[in-house]
Amino acid sequence: MSDKRFNVAVALDKEMAASILGADDLEFLKSFADINPVEELPEEMTLSFMEKIFANADACLTCWGTPGISAELADSAAKLRLIAHAAGSVKYLVPDNYWRPGRRVTSNAPVIAADVAQTVLAYILFVSRGLWTFANSTKRGEWSGGEASTFVTKRLNGMVIGVVGASHVGREVIKLLKPFDCAIELYDPLISDIDAASLGVTRVGLDELLSGCDVVTLHAPAIESCRHMINSDNLALIKNGALFINTARGMLVDESALLSELETGRFFACIDVTDPEPPAADHRFRTLDNVILTPHIAGGHTETGRRMLGKNSVSEIYDYLHKGVLKCEVRQEMLGTMA
Repeated sequence: MSDKRFNVAVALDKEMAASILGADDLEFLKSFADINPVEELPEEMTLSFMEKIFANADACLTCWGTPGISAELADSAAKLRLIAHAAGSVKYLVPDNYWRPGRRVTSNAPVIAADVAQTVLAYILFVSRGLWTFANSTKRGEWSGGEASTFVTKRLNGMVIGVVGASHVGREVIKLLKPFDCAIELYDPLISDIDAASLGVTRVGLDELLSGCDVVTLHAPAIESCRHMINSDNLALIKNGALFINTARGMLVDESALLSELETGRFFACIDVTDPEPPAADHRFRTLDNVILTPHIAGGHTETGRRMLGKNSVSEIYDYLHKGVLKCEVRQEMLGTMA
């Protein structure tokens, strides 16, 4: 390890620091950098606190709860050359004037993607095997398993899974599904034939995916061009008995149109994100038997996952300051097609 010392600003509130940074992570960080004392972090991170700790910082560590860096702070932090964001999206965090030669950004979006993908797989298995239906029926005093489940429940082998968006999460979902020997169709207008072939998926149009797949799972970015990409015109194409999953963002779906389809009971939905959040207390998503509604917990909210966020960010800081490399870099030109 190089003897050179760096200065790293830990711009996390006290609770977040405790959540994502283990003792070993802090020990490693302190082995190559001087940091502001974590025991003195505020309950709520503020720009005024960040101005103090950014003054001599080579890099900073941010996460949920860190305010967006102001243009003034980006200018005054003359030595700052890496923002290591332990959460996902950096759009709210990084001002336009930060992006100049010698300054880099890294994000944990790929790390969080693994969390989300596991949730998606859990939804698929839970619903396709009828576990939601059977769990509810047994609570009502019924016992209709065995032969009653034949031709109603499904195993993943041989199913057709439709992935909308070859994002970090979309790619992780594809990876998790591979051992189940199911057919995977992908809709993403920006993916190349070479990339699709390397993923082992079949590129299709959105309408073809919606009409032909047993499962449809959304992983498109929350950008304006994707708003209501799932709407009254194409929701009707979804197969009877299919499963629709949204762990991306609520704005991708015209919720009133989705609700109209779900009220017919002809397919099932697992919804982790809504627009707005939270949905109204009397929203029909909360009461329909063919809907599993979860409170935006698909990714980044597991105990072990949180620790991975801190560990990966500290590793990125070390690798960049010592070797000039990043595994999870976000470049300015990427922002137009990512959340």
